[in-house]
Amino acid sequence: MNHISLKEAHIIQKVNRVLSDIGFDVKIIEYIGSTPSPDLVAEKIVDNKIYKIAIEIKGDSGQRKALANGVETLNRIQLRNKYDKLLLIIPNQISFKSSYKRLKYKNLKYNPAGIEIIDVEGLDKWANSLPTKEEINNVIFYIRQLNRNLIKLISENANNLKMLEWRDLERVIAEIFEGLGFEVTLTPSSKDGGKDIILECKINAISKTFIVEIKHWRSQQKVGKLAVKEFSQIIINEKREKGLFLSTYGFTNNYFESLTERERKLVHFGDQGKIVELCKKYERVKGGILNPVDTFEEMLFENTLQ
Repeated sequence: MNHISLKEAHIIQKVNRVLSDIGFDVKIIEYIGSTPSPDLVAEKIVDNKIYKIAIEIKGDSGQRKALANGVETLNRIQLRNKYDKLLLIIPNQISFKSSYKRLKYKNLKYNPAGIEIIDVEGLDKWANSLPTKEEINNVIFYIRQLNRNLIKLISENANNLKMLEWRDLERVIAEIFEGLGFEVTLTPSSKDGGKDIILECKINAISKTFIVEIKHWRSQQKVGKLAVKEFSQIIINEKREKGLFLSTYGFTNNYFESLTERERKLVHFGDQGKIVELCKKYERVKGGILNPVDTFEEMLFENTLQ
């Protein structure tokens, strides 16, 4: 890395601090000739294998050319060397959003290497998705990696939902909501009392809880009014703010008939389209395109039926 600016030096210092805290060794890479190289490489041993992150830094601009060049560089790097993650760091979210719009998704949408784009302030949160010292040799880390890959596949093609078992989808949905900023509890299999996921968040400094029920039947059966009624009662009995009922294959024509006026205000309904939408939102947040702060309820219930 040549001719480091003051802003880039500040970013490098923060990257080193954040990643070193979770056991990574961070190195500055010098360019050699025309061979594409990342600005930084972070490494650690996970399950007796080297886990590697290639990091490109654009410290002095949010301009579209710099972003496009950063993406191109990382894509070329991944073709030559296999990294577990590719990260592009930019100065701030605002400059990125405006530049991204000017790009009209042309350069960044084509992202075969799976590059993640974040601003400096989002580095700490991003690092939470990496393997910590406690997660070494822990199967939970690999399950989460699988869920993240499944989210990407579903966001690209809704038909991939058909390949999942019901419990797999519950884990995927839990991973999505955690990525969107919620505190998430995935309830035990068949012992959930009518709810699969509990979501907690703060909206305008006020703590709120929501519950999510997911039906993903391989028979492609639709959910009827009995299950909907039971779910609405759980929301009321447990004094939750609201609930989201997700059914991959939708609901019967009369699913709404048994609900009282009060219950209808508490329950929202979504089908396969909502699940795919949530997957796409997760991908946008992970890529630094969408900031979920203060939009929890909107993300949860937009484009649902009530």
